[in-house]
Amino acid sequence: MKTLSLTEGMPEAEKARKVRLLTSVLRTMVVMGALGLVAAIVDGRNDTRVTLSFYAPVFLGIFWLSRAVRRGRVEAVAWSVSLFFWMIIAFVTLFFGGLQGENAACFGVCTMLVGSVVGGRAAVALAAASSSWCALIAVLETHHALPAPLGHYSAINSWTAITVALVMISVLLRNSLDSMREMHEQAQESAAQRDEALRRSIQAQKMELVGNLASGVAHDFNNLLSVISSASESLRAELGPGRSGGVELLDDLDAATSRAVLMTRQLLSFGGNQPGDLTRVDLGETVQAFGPMLPRLIGAKIAVDLQIDPGAVVLASRVGIEQVLLNLAVNARDAMPKGGRLSLQVRVDEASVRLLVSDSGVGMDAATRARIFAPFFSTKATGTGLGLATVSETVTRFGGTIRVQSEPGQGSTFEICLARAHGRAAGEAQLAGEATTGAPHAERLLLAEDDPLVRRATVRVLEQAGFDVVAVANGAEALSVLEQGQHFACVVSDIAMPVLDGDALAERLGELYPALPLVLMSGNRAPAAESPGGHHAFLEKPVDRATLLGANDRVCGRG
Repeated sequence: MKTLSLTEGMPEAEKARKVRLLTSVLRTMVVMGALGLVAAIVDGRNDTRVTLSFYAPVFLGIFWLSRAVRRGRVEAVAWSVSLFFWMIIAFVTLFFGGLQGENAACFGVCTMLVGSVVGGRAAVALAAASSSWCALIAVLETHHALPAPLGHYSAINSWTAITVALVMISVLLRNSLDSMREMHEQAQESAAQRDEALRRSIQAQKMELVGNLASGVAHDFNNLLSVISSASESLRAELGPGRSGGVELLDDLDAATSRAVLMTRQLLSFGGNQPGDLTRVDLGETVQAFGPMLPRLIGAKIAVDLQIDPGAVVLASRVGIEQVLLNLAVNARDAMPKGGRLSLQVRVDEASVRLLVSDSGVGMDAATRARIFAPFFSTKATGTGLGLATVSETVTRFGGTIRVQSEPGQGSTFEICLARAHGRAAGEAQLAGEATTGAPHAERLLLAEDDPLVRRATVRVLEQAGFDVVAVANGAEALSVLEQGQHFACVVSDIAMPVLDGDALAERLGELYPALPLVLMSGNRAPAAESPGGHHAFLEKPVDRATLLGANDRVCGRG
């Protein structure tokens, strides 16, 4: 039969406190017992045999109780100690002189010990028992019903008894106060942790609201950028080759559109809604392609140095990498107001690819380094505090790590480490290249887009490429057109639409027309799930002409 410990289920911290208390009490009892034994032997009026017979069970009891404490039976030991000495004191008052023996003061020690370990109710019960026993002794002594004292009043015995009681009480008080202080500190720590958890919860709710707001703003903004990009491409096509008038204006317009796209995707990434799946991307090729725009971005006073190892294929997204490069380049520019040098290095080994972005700027102290990736933290008067927070968020999404090395006046180096991917990179340039070859198309496409401006711009791009386009405002209208029996080579659809969105449309098309290719587009989120058959593609808005036509070729098997 299993014997249950009285401390089973007791919190470990409280159990440890009681073990420390009992251990301290028992050690003090050994010292005080030795003092009492010496004092009793020194007093010649005490019988040595009686003294030894009294103290022998005391020391044996302390030894046995110490072993029980080590086994963790603290409440049982507290009761045993208190009752053991309570009975000894009761025996002394009954047979060795009544209440004139100051040993009766030890009743208070027993009461405090039980109260400190077992609880207040136990202390009240023992106090009531002690008071009742003392009342009985007083009645018996008043009626001369007690045995005569073994000896007359002894100052040494009185001093010893009082000293033992005072020392034991002080030990109990000290341990109780220490326990109260520990519990107060633990309560403060728990309150601080609770407050921190509440603060993080509120911050998470704020970030969720920011993410939702960012998603909505990015959707509308990317739709407008799609229209601007389409209009710019159409104007460039109308100018034709060999005509320079207006080309510089279109170049500036395209550069501003590219910056706006990157800023929008930065906002989406920070809000946790960045669209697109991770694919194999050549980090070196992306950095090399990003290099030409750096002088316009950071100014002519900053020299740019590129050092790139071949074969730097990672699992990421090209847009995300460009966003990281943009933020780190802008951060470096702000750290070098008088000019300097910016170095971008791509280093490849067997298992990893490292991107090192170094500047010769003002550097950072330890306090700044500890907070640079925190949202909304900025050392610039006009900074938003989102740039490096977005970099950290993006690198984490790619499964990588980012570190910074910097000292005041010695520049900064950001090191991003990503796992190396096997296989060839499937870059956006390759997809665009597929669209620029081949003869004009003469096929019918079904376009579902709720924004009139975007719908008109997309129709213009597709019709200029030779497609016959039927445009509708949502997925329900697209299904209605398909149900009329018209044949289409491909369906191009936005994801965020009223009535029936792109995800629901893809699901219905998979059930009703599984062989019909589908191109989904979105400016703020990826498709809900992959569709079977490999006849689907996803494009992030804003979508340029080459990318849109390349996606159509790919899903239709022409690429």
